[in-house]
Amino acid sequence: MALPPDAAFASANIFERTTAAAGRSNGSIGIGEIPHKTVKRITCMGSGFVGGPTSAVIAYKSDVEVTVVDINADRIAAWKSKSLPIYEPGLDEIVQAVSARVHPSQHHDSHEPNAASDNVAPVRQAKLFFSTDVDQAIADADLIFVCVNTPTKTHGIGKGSAADLDFVEAATRSIARVATQDKIVVEKSTVPCRTAHSIREILAANAHPGVRFDVLSNPEFLAEGTAIRDLLNPDRIIIGSMPTPAGYRAAATLAGIYEQWVSRERIITMNLWSSELSKLAANAMLAQRISSVNALSAICEATGADVDEVSYACGLDSRIGPQMLKAGPGFGGSCFQKDIFNIVYLSESLHLYEIADYWRAVINMNEHQKQRFTKRIIACLYNNLAGKKLAVLGFAFKKNTSDTRESPAITLVSNFVAERARVAIYDPRVQEDQVWRELVNSGSDAEMLKRNVSVCRTAYEACVAADAVVVMTEWDEFSNKSTSGVTVRKEERKPLATLNVNNYPSASTSSQDTDYDASRSPSSPQLDGAASFWVPSRRGTGVVIKDPSNGQIKTFTSQRPTSGSSLSHSPGGGSVSLRSPPRQIPSLQSRYVDVPHDGPLISPYQFPGEYLTSEGFPTGCEIAKATSTHSTAASSIEGRRQAAEVTHKGATASRLDWARIASGMRKPRFVFDGRNILDHSKLEALGFRVEAIGKRGTVVSE
Repeated sequence: MALPPDAAFASANIFERTTAAAGRSNGSIGIGEIPHKTVKRITCMGSGFVGGPTSAVIAYKSDVEVTVVDINADRIAAWKSKSLPIYEPGLDEIVQAVSARVHPSQHHDSHEPNAASDNVAPVRQAKLFFSTDVDQAIADADLIFVCVNTPTKTHGIGKGSAADLDFVEAATRSIARVATQDKIVVEKSTVPCRTAHSIREILAANAHPGVRFDVLSNPEFLAEGTAIRDLLNPDRIIIGSMPTPAGYRAAATLAGIYEQWVSRERIITMNLWSSELSKLAANAMLAQRISSVNALSAICEATGADVDEVSYACGLDSRIGPQMLKAGPGFGGSCFQKDIFNIVYLSESLHLYEIADYWRAVINMNEHQKQRFTKRIIACLYNNLAGKKLAVLGFAFKKNTSDTRESPAITLVSNFVAERARVAIYDPRVQEDQVWRELVNSGSDAEMLKRNVSVCRTAYEACVAADAVVVMTEWDEFSNKSTSGVTVRKEERKPLATLNVNNYPSASTSSQDTDYDASRSPSSPQLDGAASFWVPSRRGTGVVIKDPSNGQIKTFTSQRPTSGSSLSHSPGGGSVSLRSPPRQIPSLQSRYVDVPHDGPLISPYQFPGEYLTSEGFPTGCEIAKATSTHSTAASSIEGRRQAAEVTHKGATASRLDWARIASGMRKPRFVFDGRNILDHSKLEALGFRVEAIGKRGTVVSE
């Protein structure tokens, strides 16, 4: 099969170029203007953090049937079970709504979730399937996503920096071997620039006679912990293709799938190589921002500046923006480090050694931050950790995910064990075997780990008789910050949107992104939680709340009431009296929730114009009564959010009682706030000595 020649061309939108003669702009181009085929079946090769959620949302929001395949039988079995192999807020509900949990060739009965126990409306026909029959899924598919793992090489040339493409090549060869009809192959995995060229060559060399493959690049830009929200309402969809009529048609086909729920203005097309590099570039720049603020945190500690105040001031500059400027123990996850190493290796391969050194410095700063935090902990504990107990709260690399890959906690725990400390670890979402696997793979001595490390079921168990508590993940339940009088920053307001997948703001309303209020007190406690566990609903245009006492689901419609008006809810009728707030609050369908400077805090579950009750729900609302016995932290928004989560997930831990933790610790009681999520003055009043990244620690009087 002959390959179309590569061609250099501008990165402007392909659809715009192909219709330029008609004088049309990108925003007005309909997908039907480029002839393309309709996709009925998609196969996703790979069932990890990218393949699973992506497939679930495509099945949920489009008219396409999606089959997820993997050679790992245990993982596929977990996807078919009630306990998914990964944790992502909202994922389980979507999978339940659209999944038969088996391949269609194995079982034809659809799975319809019980409306009384699921917050996602049941579907009439299952559209999401999981299977280990890779060949059958390839044969059935019109379009194939390649979502396999691309780890950093651990052997040979490029060891420690180049991407290991073994799985990508194996998947490509399987496609070529099995396919007897034309296929569109979509490179979804994060890969080095020009990997698509290798895929095209392998497919062409091994294709059956008369079979044509069109290769596209469609990188994912998901943040773990918010992946479902990112998929339902993406900033952009990037599609890269060859600059040929066939390439344009293939791109139009994939765009047509996304266009079923994503506005056309957010679907951007470009050449293959630009698309591949855009993912690496985005992650490298995000990691660069984190390393930059972490570098500043060292200066803050030495001078008495507060890194939160410095980053807040910088974030108000419209040229910089506020996101990814939170100091911490270093970035983690599977993407940032791996993708920067990809750029380093690519630069060195192109003999651009100064460029490679520049990006390597981002990784070096990240590693330095972990070691610097470790040394600060050792110094505070009198330069001796031997025999002392350290409680590590959080093992995932960030909150709202169970992913521990490259988590800073791995490095710090390993350092503590090397110093002969006893370490007790607690994380609300990470499984014990996953903790052990990460620590063993880090190179720590297995026998020493067994003697000195324990994984606990509760934070209180971990903290009993501890000499110090080290907060490594910013889980909401660990925070003790008051939210009274807090004004939410722009980047912290975005998660407060009610997650209603059928009523997302269109691109035309995205101007709200540039309109936000700055807090009058940058040192005030900031709201960092996302209401991302709320479930997509097809029941109405409001928020769906399930009463835990009887399982009944209520849909509260969103309005923009005035003083003296009422807000009805259905089913069940009734009304809730409203009072006017100090200023108008956007409705629940708005993308953001404003918080008055001089008024009460607005919960993400509050109706427009309504003040909070002690449980964070509108006065008179039945759900407030139903949840009143479940919350032990009514004074905080995170506590209210936990109370609400009881109605969604069942029993959920409320925020930590730090007084209880203090009563069981050895003196002097140290807390090392690695994520700056704690109110230090409150802890100091309980007798803690608090140290935090980018801030001066507790001053001890002589």
